[in-house]
Amino acid sequence: MSSDDTASARREARGLRKTPLSNPDRRREVLDAVLALLAEVGYERLTMDMVAQRARASKTTIYQRWPTKARLAVAALEQHRPEIIDHDTGCLVEDLRHLLTVWFAGWTQLDRGLAIALLEGSRTDAELARLRRERLRTPLRQAAQAILERARQRGQIPDGVDAELLVEMPLSLLLMQVLIEGEEPGRALVDRVVDGALAPLLGMTSREPGQ
Repeated sequence: MSSDDTASARREARGLRKTPLSNPDRRREVLDAVLALLAEVGYERLTMDMVAQRARASKTTIYQRWPTKARLAVAALEQHRPEIIDHDTGCLVEDLRHLLTVWFAGWTQLDRGLAIALLEGSRTDAELARLRRERLRTPLRQAAQAILERARQRGQIPDGVDAELLVEMPLSLLLMQVLIEGEEPGRALVDRVVDGALAPLLGMTSREPGQ
């Protein structure tokens, strides 16, 4: 290594944060940097060098914790994911309304950028696509399965209706309106999709009083 390279390495080392990634607060700082970069530049252009510079962390240390870009991105997205708390209202439509409202609560431009980056990356990175299915969708899928099982026991799913698509349809509509049409995510949009598309499909024209 030349003297110039040595000096450059020393300057870089002086700028690094020394707190180890085993520290939860430091780990959150690094993952927050990943989230910001994902929303800014997308998944394809994201590099470990960018993350190391933004988080003032050693690239080697980042690789030791997250060996691939896909694992790093998914770890950051898992940290940012909303907590799903199941709520049994006694009605399939209202259970789904609650689930979708919780999932989209507090969405910002950051979330829109993250969703686009995730879709973009999943198209070309097989590992990211697999981790998205296995880890990022799991809480939402589990909550939806619990809702559908209760609805089956109540007899609330009409004959001939594909229960899995019944859940995917409102979620897909919401994502399309937010990501493509640029609509504001939130309760108003959830109500529009649930009351305008889902409820009529199930033979319900409006929410029950008090819901």
